Amino acid sequence: MFLFLINDRKNNLPNKELSDICEKYYLDIYKYCASRLNISYAGDITNDVFELLCQKWQTLENKNYKSWLYETAENLIKNHYKKHKRMAKKETSIDESIAETATYEENFDAIFENIDDIVIEKYKEEIIKSLSEQERELFDMNYIKKLSHTQIREKLSINEKALEKRLYRLKQKIIIQIKEKLSKL
Repeated sequence: MFLFLINDRKNNLPNKELSDICEKYYLDIYKYCASRLNISYAGDITNDVFELLCQKWQTLENKNYKSWLYETAENLIKNHYKKHKRMAKKETSIDESIAETATYEENFDAIFENIDDIVIEKYKEEIIKSLSEQERELFDMNYIKKLSHTQIREKLSINEKALEKRLYRLKQKIIIQIKEKLSKL
């Protein structure tokens, strides 16, 4: 793919040497990335390597471009794994929370479709009144003001894990109260 771009951009590359390096090493770097990553990411990382080469061409003092290309590819691969590991970790904790409450939520979704807004508003006010001051503040920031987790963490001076726990407990408390209210209908 990048070779196609290079061929289209040959006139835009600073000089013939850069063009030759891109053509010479693209396939090697791509194979290296593909051996370490899912093939769909290998092309993106390879393109990023050569984009960086084009950007840093004037400042590169080392004439061992092959080494620089492999080091850059390795660093981008590491960054890719770090990024996806953080994302996977967040998704896992959220997925665990969702899985535990899924059956309740599925039932409530079906029930709420059949209840008019006035009833929901009535219970919403009752439930909010039953929350502690700290829980009301968290409810307001997360569900009413729709602040990001980062903003909430900064306001409450807590870390991400603590915030996840508080939100999970708040959600559980609300679900239990809704279940109790609706069972009385």
